[in-house]
Amino acid sequence: MILKFLKRLVVWVLEGLVEGLLLGCFLGAVWLPPGYSGLLPWGVVLAGLAIGVVLFFNGYYLTMALFGLVWRSQRWWLYPTIAATLFILHTYIAFVRFSKLSFTVEGQVTELPFVAGGACIVFACRLLGGWCLRKWSTPRPQNRGVAQSLT
Repeated sequence: MILKFLKRLVVWVLEGLVEGLLLGCFLGAVWLPPGYSGLLPWGVVLAGLAIGVVLFFNGYYLTMALFGLVWRSQRWWLYPTIAATLFILHTYIAFVRFSKLSFTVEGQVTELPFVAGGACIVFACRLLGGWCLRKWSTPRPQNRGVAQSLT
């Protein structure tokens, strides 16, 4: 039981790290102007950290821990769908909160592509994480030697 939870925890953390990195790359690609490609590596790191902080304070990781660690469906598509839906809801909450700070026009234009692309990234990361967890958790059949199977 504890080993199963630890496997879920490792996969959940790796899903979150890869998701944050890819969301940072995506936000950097969507938001940074074309002339700033030299700043892209640091922009990705900073965007990934900013996304992580905003989603943390909006409760995204708490709800993801509930669905990713405590409850996981046996249906392969359900957890990634819930994760993408939660991402959309939490980013919408973040954009509503930040709209009071009056986004620039560029910020408002990047909202929809970021939410749509981010939901796809979250879905893909959680789908791959669920696949890895299933592969890691299923017992492998014992390979019996030829001599042992003949007896």
